[in-house]
Amino acid sequence: MKEFTAEELSSFDGKEGKPIYVAFQGKVYDVTKSPLWAKGLHMKRHPAAKDLAGEISAAPHGPEVLERYPQIGTVKKGPPEELKHLPFFLQGLLQRFPMARRHPHPMVVHFPIALFMAASLFILLALLFQRGSFEIASFYLLLLGAISSPFAMATGLLTWWINYRFKLNYFVKRKIQLSILLLIFEAILVVWRISQVKISHPFYVIMMVLLTPIVSLLGYYGGQLTFPVEKE
Repeated sequence: MKEFTAEELSSFDGKEGKPIYVAFQGKVYDVTKSPLWAKGLHMKRHPAAKDLAGEISAAPHGPEVLERYPQIGTVKKGPPEELKHLPFFLQGLLQRFPMARRHPHPMVVHFPIALFMAASLFILLALLFQRGSFEIASFYLLLLGAISSPFAMATGLLTWWINYRFKLNYFVKRKIQLSILLLIFEAILVVWRISQVKISHPFYVIMMVLLTPIVSLLGYYGGQLTFPVEKE
């Protein structure tokens, strides 16, 4: 069987009539005949011509599906091409635990999104029903969101480094801008709330409500990176 380097494997992407190859656990499979790999892209998000270790760990199926297709070679041992920009210790860690390439950020990013949205809701409920307990709930949700958001941002930067090599595109730029804005908002709101006994200033309420569109846009742009909309 032929032994492929990562660079050689990258040319078999289904474009210009080329075969479609993928690799997993050192084996190279020919998936050209699979309709799910048409044009070298699986489910509109997983490109061919690479090692699928990270993708398989996040898939709803196991690696056994690859056994339906002929194995036509093996991968030359060594770190995958897409990991060579990382420090040696991190290459080894990600090869041993491939799910760490994509999972840390999605695992934590939903917490600040949900918490800030709930904080916006409860401040509106406090105004509507004139209940202090709703305002207190809003503050604690704000506080929890402020605690969790740095972890979401840190794991986002890690994912950007590992998978995108700090390459800027439109969606990443918008996520960075909105993340900075969110940090400013949450810092102002937490300090403001702690320094005052009763919150009734309209600017405080407006900023609290604006947390929802900010985190919604952050989620939207993150979704565009993970599940890009196919242009007609």
